[in-house]
Amino acid sequence: MKRLRELGLKVGGLSPGPRNSIADVAGVGVGHAAIEGEGLCCGITVILPYGLGVKERRLYIGHWVADGGSPLTALQVVEDFGIFSSPIVLAPPAAMGKFYEGLLAYGLGRDPGLDLDTGWPPLIAGVDDLNAPVLVYRAAAEAQLTAALKAAGSGQVQEGNVGIGRGLGAFGLKGGVGTASRRCGDYTVGVLVAVGGGSRLWADGYALDLWAKLPREIKPGACAAVLATDAPLLPHQLDRLAGRAALGLARAGLLDSATRQGAVLAFSTAGPVGEGVTAQAAALGEEGLPPLFRAGAEAGEEAVLNGLLAAAPVRVGGFSLEALQPEPWAEILRRVQQERGW
Repeated sequence: MKRLRELGLKVGGLSPGPRNSIADVAGVGVGHAAIEGEGLCCGITVILPYGLGVKERRLYIGHWVADGGSPLTALQVVEDFGIFSSPIVLAPPAAMGKFYEGLLAYGLGRDPGLDLDTGWPPLIAGVDDLNAPVLVYRAAAEAQLTAALKAAGSGQVQEGNVGIGRGLGAFGLKGGVGTASRRCGDYTVGVLVAVGGGSRLWADGYALDLWAKLPREIKPGACAAVLATDAPLLPHQLDRLAGRAALGLARAGLLDSATRQGAVLAFSTAGPVGEGVTAQAAALGEEGLPPLFRAGAEAGEEAVLNGLLAAAPVRVGGFSLEALQPEPWAEILRRVQQERGW
């Protein structure tokens, strides 16, 4: 299992952060946990917007959804106020209720008052996978959320068949979780993608010729992405940044007729409240946004490819899914990029 840059390839011209992951944004952590059960290949992924030791933190958030929509809790608060303080959970829709209860318990354990600065309302994005919903519902448990929250403090971001990525199929192949980041002047943009759906895969504008090996019928799937940045942005600016990250997913071929649901959440760690102290809201001017838009799109596209390259073959939901192999397309793309002077 290799990442895109380990193959001598890249997406775009901006430089990645030191780990080339969403964890390059200071304070952000990612944890995964498996949902175990007979006939299941399933899991959840948690994105912590700030460290577990921080009691009070309200952050700004924006979002974008494809025309099919996506199950999302806390949507009214996100849309009306553009704020959140909960961990972000990516979970199969059939398990969302149980993990909502788990996030309530987590928030109440931090603050019995459970206000907007300490975990209310729980934020969960449903990502439909290939598992039978009835089996997912029966096997989902609060202990899995606890395990994912604990793992999110490690600083490492696993990719491929982990967390929500365990049950995803994409482009007729095994999907998974992928991540990437970009440095943009003084700021960092990191993206994590649950790679599901899509019918024809592209890499840096090059269509990968996979058709001969793929099944004739590709089951429609769902995807979701979470973007984090330390740039000071207001909710309406984060809405726009989420939309630009979606362009990166589309450039990889993820948002097409085989993707029935898709959503992007984008948040800034430069929030208006920290450690119980209310700070004056600050935001970049309009001239500072285009470089961040480029960073979001580049990181989103590379995260899709990293997730596919890290995935491993599996049988899930009656489908046998093979992993993306780097040859021969990687060598062809290397030559193309060299000819471009990249």
